[in-house]
Amino acid sequence: MKLYRLSFAKIYHLRDDLGEVIVDEGVSINLTMIDEIHSTFNDMFAGVFSLLINKSNAYSTELDALIKFGAHPGLDQIAVFAPNKLAKLSADFSADIPSSSTLNIQVFTCRDSALTWLNDVPS
Repeated sequence: MKLYRLSFAKIYHLRDDLGEVIVDEGVSINLTMIDEIHSTFNDMFAGVFSLLINKSNAYSTELDALIKFGAHPGLDQIAVFAPNKLAKLSADFSADIPSSSTLNIQVFTCRDSALTWLNDVPS
């Protein structure tokens, strides 16, 4: 498992088509950060890929950045691990953003369940 360290997050390369994103505590994600993460995705994945978004840290995302994040052409499905009520509320809101409507997004309160879903759902 390879680790990619960004200025605001870590991304673990779990498989050729799967990564786990863990944003640092207290970060406010903006468009520049989305460009950085998209560039990293392009380096990590040759084709279609899925993500586990690990919301174990508290952070915020500007709306325009959230919209752009979900528009990456290789991104197919997202499982969000939301370990508490605030993280789940945030994840549910993010899943309703229009750019996210073409993605298969599910929110889980258990990380293992999220990974199982990503392994079971065909890309």
